Amino acid sequence: MQLSSNKSCAVRSREAGKVLLHHHSSSALLSVRNQLQQQQQHDSQHSSRVACRTSLADVGPSFSNGGNSNNPLELLRVTRDVQARARLMAEVMTDGRMSHYSEAYQPCPVEDFLSKELGVWSYNVMLFAVANPVLQAFNLESQVRPAVRSLKAANIDVTDIWFLITKHLEVLRDPIALQRWLDFLSLQELASRHMANFLLKAPDALFTSCTQAQALQVLGWLKALGVKQEYLFPRVLCPCPAILLQDIPSQLQPIVAHLTSLGLEPQHVMRMTCVHPELLLISVESQLQPLVSYLEGLGCSTCQVARLLQEVPQALGGRPPQALFGARVEALRELGVDGQELRQVTARSTLWLTMKGAPQEQIAHLQQDMGFTAEQARELVLACPAILSEKPLELQRKVDFLRATLNMELGDCLAHPTYLGASLMQVGSTAVAVEAVRLCLWFGSWYVKAGLLTASQ
Repeated sequence: MQLSSNKSCAVRSREAGKVLLHHHSSSALLSVRNQLQQQQQHDSQHSSRVACRTSLADVGPSFSNGGNSNNPLELLRVTRDVQARARLMAEVMTDGRMSHYSEAYQPCPVEDFLSKELGVWSYNVMLFAVANPVLQAFNLESQVRPAVRSLKAANIDVTDIWFLITKHLEVLRDPIALQRWLDFLSLQELASRHMANFLLKAPDALFTSCTQAQALQVLGWLKALGVKQEYLFPRVLCPCPAILLQDIPSQLQPIVAHLTSLGLEPQHVMRMTCVHPELLLISVESQLQPLVSYLEGLGCSTCQVARLLQEVPQALGGRPPQALFGARVEALRELGVDGQELRQVTARSTLWLTMKGAPQEQIAHLQQDMGFTAEQARELVLACPAILSEKPLELQRKVDFLRATLNMELGDCLAHPTYLGASLMQVGSTAVAVEAVRLCLWFGSWYVKAGLLTASQ
C-alpha cells in the first residue's frame, strides 16, 4: 500500500515537471516571438525613414555645408519640396526627439556667421534656417558677410539687422546695391532706425531696376507737392518705398490731377499722402475712377466725394468699392430703403459710409434697445440721416434726456427726429428754451389771475 502511494507521488511529480517545463518553454517562445516582432517593426520603420531620406536626395543641394544627412533638421534646411518637408516634419514631431536633433545639429557657415556677428542665439538661427531653405543659396563671402558689415557700418542696431534679415532675406542678395542705397539714405540724413524701416519695406525691384537719379526726381516732385523734409521719409517713403519706382508724368501726376479735378487743393493731396502714402501707387483707370463713380452712384456730389477721400484716404487702396461700402449699403436696403431714398440719405450725410460700425450698430440699437419697429427706424433714418452717424450710447443718452426733461415718448421722437440727430448741447439748449417759455406762460397766467396784467398784455 505504501509502495503504491509512492508510485502515484512519483507519477504526479513527473507530470508536474512536464507541465512546468512546458510553461517555461511557452513563455520563452512568447518572449522570443515578441522580440522578433519588435525587431521587424523597428526594421520597417528604419527602412521607411531611409527610403524617405533617399527619396529627398534630388530635392535640395548636396550636403556640402558640413551637416549630417541623418539629422532631419539638417535635411529640412536644404529641402524645398512641400511634401518632402511635411514628411520630415512629421518624423521630427512623431519621434519626440526634437531636443536630440537640435543638439546634434551642425550649423552651416552662414548660420554660424549670423549667430556670432549679430549675437543671436544659435537655436533661433537654426529655426530660421530650417524654415527658410533659401538661406542655403546665399554665399557667405560674396553676399552675406559684406551685406551684414555694410548694415553695421550704417550704425543700424544688430537687433534691427537680424529682424530685417528674418523679414526681408533678399536684402542680402546684392551687397553692392545695398551699399549704394545705404549711401543714398545717409546723404538724406536719415536716422538708422528709419533706414531699417525703409529697407524692410523696400521691394526687390528697388535694388535691381531703380536708379538714384530716378529716386532724386521723385524726391523733388514730392517736395514740390508740399511734403516737408521732416515728413518725407518717416511718413511717406519709409512706409512705402515703392513710390520711388513710380514714373512722374505717367503715374504720379495723373493721380494728383484727378484728385484736384474733384475740388481738392494740392495741399490737401499732400496731407492725404502723409497719412496714406499708398494712394500714390493706385491706378487712375482701374481704382480711382471706379471708386468715384461708385460714390456718385450712391448719391454723393463731387464735393462730398472729395471731402470723403480727404477724411478717409485709406479708401484709395487695393480693395474694390463694393468690398469697402457694400455691407453698409446692404444694411440700409434690408431696412427697406430703396435706391432713390438711399441717394437722398447719402446726399444729406456721408458719415455713415466712413464711421466705424455704421449703420449696422445704429439700426440694431433703434430696433432692439430703443423699441422702434423696422418701419419706424426706416422713417427716422429717412427724416434724419445724421442718426446713422451717432454712436448708440449717444442715441440712448439723448432719448433718456428727452424723456426726463421734456417728458417725450417714442412717438414724440418720431414726430421730432432731428432731436436724435442733433448734439446733446443743442438738445439741452432747446430744452432750456422750452422750460423758459413754460415759466413765462405760467407767470403770465398768474399775473392775469391776480389782476396785475390783462390777457392782451
